[in-house]
Amino acid sequence: MSRLSQAQNPNSVDSPQTCVHCGLAIPPSDLVVDEIDGQLLHFCCQGCRGAYLIITGSGLGRFYEQREWNEPGLSSGAFNSVYDNEYLLRFVTQQQEQAELSFVLEGLRCASCVWLNEKILSRLPGVADARVNYGTHRARVRFDPKVVTPGQLFEAVTRLGYQPRPFTRDSSHDAFDRERRSLLIRFGTAFFLSMQLMGYSLALYAGYFQGIDPAARSLLQAFAALVTTPVVFYSGWPFLVGGWRSLINRSASMDSLIALGVLASYGASMTALWSGGEVYFDTAAMIVTLILAGRLFENAARRRAASGVDRLMHLTPELAWTFDEYGELIQIDSHLLQPGERVRVLPGERFATDGFILDGRSEVDFSAATGEPLPQLKQRGDEVLAGTLNLLSPLTVQVTQPATNSFVARVARLVEEAQARRAPIQRLADRVASIFVPLVILVAGLTWLYWSLYPAEAISPLLAAVAVLVIACPCALGLATPTAILVASGTAAARGILFRGGDILETTGRLDHVCFDKTGTLTSGSPVVTKIFACDGQPDVLLQMVAAIAWESSHPLAIGICQELRKRSLTVEPLAEVRTIPGRGLVVDEGGTAWLAGSSRLLREHGIVIPTENEETATAVHLAAGDRYLGHILLEDAPRPQAKHLVGEMKRSGIRTTLLTGDTKRAGEQLASDLGIDDVWAELTPQQKSAQIIELQNHGARVLMVGDGINDAPALTAADVGCAMVGGTDIALDSADLVLTRPELPRLTEALNIARQTLRVIRQNLFWAFVYNLAALPLAASGQLAPIHAAAAMALSSICVIGNSLRLGQKAL
Repeated sequence: MSRLSQAQNPNSVDSPQTCVHCGLAIPPSDLVVDEIDGQLLHFCCQGCRGAYLIITGSGLGRFYEQREWNEPGLSSGAFNSVYDNEYLLRFVTQQQEQAELSFVLEGLRCASCVWLNEKILSRLPGVADARVNYGTHRARVRFDPKVVTPGQLFEAVTRLGYQPRPFTRDSSHDAFDRERRSLLIRFGTAFFLSMQLMGYSLALYAGYFQGIDPAARSLLQAFAALVTTPVVFYSGWPFLVGGWRSLINRSASMDSLIALGVLASYGASMTALWSGGEVYFDTAAMIVTLILAGRLFENAARRRAASGVDRLMHLTPELAWTFDEYGELIQIDSHLLQPGERVRVLPGERFATDGFILDGRSEVDFSAATGEPLPQLKQRGDEVLAGTLNLLSPLTVQVTQPATNSFVARVARLVEEAQARRAPIQRLADRVASIFVPLVILVAGLTWLYWSLYPAEAISPLLAAVAVLVIACPCALGLATPTAILVASGTAAARGILFRGGDILETTGRLDHVCFDKTGTLTSGSPVVTKIFACDGQPDVLLQMVAAIAWESSHPLAIGICQELRKRSLTVEPLAEVRTIPGRGLVVDEGGTAWLAGSSRLLREHGIVIPTENEETATAVHLAAGDRYLGHILLEDAPRPQAKHLVGEMKRSGIRTTLLTGDTKRAGEQLASDLGIDDVWAELTPQQKSAQIIELQNHGARVLMVGDGINDAPALTAADVGCAMVGGTDIALDSADLVLTRPELPRLTEALNIARQTLRVIRQNLFWAFVYNLAALPLAASGQLAPIHAAAAMALSSICVIGNSLRLGQKAL
């Protein structure tokens, strides 16, 4: 129930005239008063009133109780933007029947803002999933473009007072820069005024011991109050607001301790200023200054952690050469490129997005994507990736992916998601902090009460209580896990290793069993034909028939067969509508006959008898037409050069190894013997691979599965951690928790080492945070630590935790 009026006499309303929605003070001429559910509520404009009605009408009214806004107000342009749907479609990534849109949200103030936007977006018809990353202010929405448009998504959050903008490299950097600029201004103000305050405080301390004229003492105290007030209420405003919100929500936080400590020392000093006692303004000011210094250092650490992704994003050029309707070259923004468009890439330029070469021949530097230092010759029909460098000749390329879904963009998304996901050990730290903060407030109260009842010379009850509040601020505890996760994931990304989340990092550090796929993982993935057996004595004809079926397949065996066809200068007409049976082979109906090309199991399942003398002793692809067996092709796939060393490293680390393959038992056992793998399970279907992993888990193993094909996807999903290498199929990459962006097996050893080092550093951080608090609290409660010393010690503990986490970056270099 709502009754709206434009207030002509604002004095007629008793409650403070600040906007219920945005928190800004309301000029009398703009005051909007609305009676909602029997309450008179104040709004600064109709937009804020509308946002309030949308939020409460959606049953999300507890947003106003939970939010923790450090500053009032909304971002500029709130409620007033109009969005061009055609323009926004340029930033949409199509994924099968769904689409995905990423955008930056201006105006996010706290975790409740994230919750509110996710709820509102998720309730829109056609929206499958909405996620908002508070750290980067980036929203990612998956939706059905037939039901809801990008413009409607933007309008939904705009009505709440937030300002959405399509995600680009610049928008991401702008958000970082604004946060850092605000922090620098607050810290600079606090530092400058605190230095002035130190001069007045030193004079007052000297006067306390040596005597000082009362008038001069009062003047110095007044100057001290004057410079301290902006430090507390401007530089320290985020802490005060955070503490107030915690009080309203009845959920104590770190800001609660800081706000109580600062206000207690400031309030006591103001009281002493008027009563003629001793003042401690320096305590309030230095608490704020030192904590801001710690936060500035934390901000720099987060920026450094994201630098690996930044370097990747900067590999793609902002402009690209494309062709207009008359065939003339024009330059456009690279993020506007869409699949099917043609672009011209000159020597010395990087590819703006993924595509394949239509015309030209040149060497391309793929080191940004694969780490391979030597250039690769690329010509018509070959694939190129965003961020790689054209070296010699101009190339015409047809775009296959929009810039928002290019190789570089997908890698950046993986790292960003990883940094947003919490490790289980972090949730433990959060629970401990939620109990610890109220306990500290209780200890501070008891400290004040004790020294008030049993006074001691040189111990102030108030300052002892303030010291307890400040020394116990669990900043180090709060930073212990997320800082280590940020640094580790950023460092790993720079090394070509992508963890999908902090939880994956932690799980990887605890693994004790690794299962490997064979073809394309432990082997080079490039099998070569060694023998062809044709029942009719015509091996070339058999090769042509198998190649016609396998021509469109990306399986390594199919590629090896087609390469042998080219070596023999033979040609074929590829067959259409070939069906892939994962782990078995290929099936196609041609001329009313079912043609089968694949494993012996595929043929047996169709009732085809394979002659005993033709049973494979190596990897074989069999061919049958109808119920007739036609022959087979033998292929060998050499192990990767680093495979034996990798298996040896695993064993030295106490990790057991297992080979899971769809290949023959003989081929699997031969490879396992060559590499030193502990166990072999052969001739497995995708479902059997998955079942074998579940069986290992049931016996207490924590399993890593390494694979690269369609048939590995179920096993990758079933494992505690699934690992895929770039160069494998998209479905394997989508199913993986850990992605190696360079197809090099030593990267897997690096990933395990980084994960274990990260776990070790997190444990060190948590140990330091707890020990610091347990050791320092008694000192503060006994009056042995002044609040200013407590603030310095607290800031030092946070810096120690951050510095320890940054060692992860140094270890990996």
